[in-house]
Amino acid sequence: METPGWLRGMITLFAIASAITFGVYLWRHSEDAALMEHYVRLRLERQALQNRVPELEKVPPEADRQIVDKRAKIQAMADAEAQIIQDVDRLKGDAGVKVAALTKALQDEGQRYQQLLADASARRNELKQEEERALALDRDFDERRLKSREQIELLSRELEGLKREARKANTERERRIAELNARIQQLTQQRELNSRELRADGQVLSSRATDGYLVVDRGQQQNLRKGTRFTIFNRRGGRKVVKGAIEIVEVEARMSIARVTEERDANDPIVPGDYIHNPVYSPDQVKTFVIKGDFFRYSAEELARFIKESGAKVEPELTTNTDYLVAGERSDAALQQATKLGVSIVSEDQLLEFVRYTPKFAVRDGMVFVLKGKFTKVGRGAIEDFIEKNGGKIEGSVRNGTHVLVVGEGAVDEIATARSLGVTVVDQSQFANLAH
Repeated sequence: METPGWLRGMITLFAIASAITFGVYLWRHSEDAALMEHYVRLRLERQALQNRVPELEKVPPEADRQIVDKRAKIQAMADAEAQIIQDVDRLKGDAGVKVAALTKALQDEGQRYQQLLADASARRNELKQEEERALALDRDFDERRLKSREQIELLSRELEGLKREARKANTERERRIAELNARIQQLTQQRELNSRELRADGQVLSSRATDGYLVVDRGQQQNLRKGTRFTIFNRRGGRKVVKGAIEIVEVEARMSIARVTEERDANDPIVPGDYIHNPVYSPDQVKTFVIKGDFFRYSAEELARFIKESGAKVEPELTTNTDYLVAGERSDAALQQATKLGVSIVSEDQLLEFVRYTPKFAVRDGMVFVLKGKFTKVGRGAIEDFIEKNGGKIEGSVRNGTHVLVVGEGAVDEIATARSLGVTVVDQSQFANLAH
């Protein structure tokens, strides 16, 4: 067993004290022996000196002085010994106090150690119980996971069957929807032709069906602006037939270049001599609009800005000089007044056909879009935000499963890929309304 530190300290102190005491004793013994030897020598010398008394009578004073010195040294040594003994006693007292303190600290430390051992044993028991519980839970979890995997596999097979049936049903529904949309469009076009008076605002001078561009006989001198859209029509058999739509892309002094945005019948292409029409545009006068009611897609202020950018003007109230009333929800009073004044009435969608080009498709939840090319007419971010807000998804490349490819400038290869996969291709200009 290892000797405690306090005991080693006591032994060291006792050894030091014993060594000092023994050294003092030896020193005094040697001093006494030396004095005795000196005394004997003095006696011999005295005998010799008695014979030399006359000569030595001069020596006693010096001898007395030496004796006094010796006695002083002896007294000093005695005093030093007493001081050493006092120091040893003081050190013993201090060592005793320190030993007591160390003993108490060791006892406290031992108690804490015993407590820690007891706590560790209790924790080990708790840990063993938790491990056993965790093992039981793992076994139960494995059994449940196995059952869940079997159920998932069963449900997956059922889900695949439901998906196949749903795809088949969706295909049939989409085919039916396409048929109904075509019929609705045909009926709508016929209704528009029967109810709306088409006025010739200019004519097509030349047309190139191969590249989709044509030239019209209106330009800067006729107050024509870039981005203006026109309906193309012609007279046939005593009635007016709509053939498509164009958008002005370049404006010169007396003529302009337009891009074909819609051609309704490939067997009846747009040709020189066809007429152009836009209810907002007039080569001779500025059309006047009044906006009343609430609108769904744009605010009244935005619609007013669109109209002004197209070359017309907006007035706050209906008068006999008003050309068109743009009617929204809760505009019954304005509708009655417009009817009395003989003012033409258009809806928000009808107005946007001529002041802002809108997509001819609806963004539905789950539709996959791909954007390619350089977007100069509207920011790429604006298009992506519009698609995502309406439930569409954005991907990076055209593949099977892509629904719509939105193209800017220089996306020739992507367009070819999309057409080979049967993906709908949409030009960036169809999102031009997002640029403001």
